[in-house]
Amino acid sequence: MPYFWNMAKRLHRINEVLKEKGKSGYWLAQETEITYNSINRYVNNKVEPSLTNLFRIAAALKVDPKELINS
Repeated sequence: MPYFWNMAKRLHRINEVLKEKGKSGYWLAQETEITYNSINRYVNNKVEPSLTNLFRIAAALKVDPKELINS
């Protein structure tokens, strides 16, 4: 992996909020009807969710979407 990949800023906090809520990626996939594969990629910060999916995730976790975004 090139060194600059480690320098990339994490743009969202989905994994952290899942841990805070005691929920799993599998649970989130079921609640949001987003594929587990997509949720896993979001949680591991491999891809960024679309705004639609970010709002679906926030609703399932009962948090403001702003809480999922690093500033």
